[in-house]
Amino acid sequence: MVFVMITLCTVGYGDAVPKTWQGKIIASFCALLGISFFALPAGILGSGFALKVQQQQRQKHMIRRRQPAATLIQALWRCYAADEHSVSVATWKIHQVILPSSPPG
Repeated sequence: MVFVMITLCTVGYGDAVPKTWQGKIIASFCALLGISFFALPAGILGSGFALKVQQQQRQKHMIRRRQPAATLIQALWRCYAADEHSVSVATWKIHQVILPSSPPG
């Protein structure tokens, strides 16, 4: 069992091995502890870094698409607002209406 654990953890070449069962248990525990201290956090940090890079690429792609979409919306709104048959009050026509002035008082 200890040889499986040491081979799995790739600790050493097998030239120095524990002789007693207590030594084998301690060696197996130390090998697993070494993996839990170094390999697992490295994997967690690596996957977090990969997710952050992917998120930034997505955000950069959305920024590139935002300007053409805004330009299209503005062009369509200008066409709609300049249409003389438009019934919306949110057009430029409100600026063309002459408001009655109040008498000086």
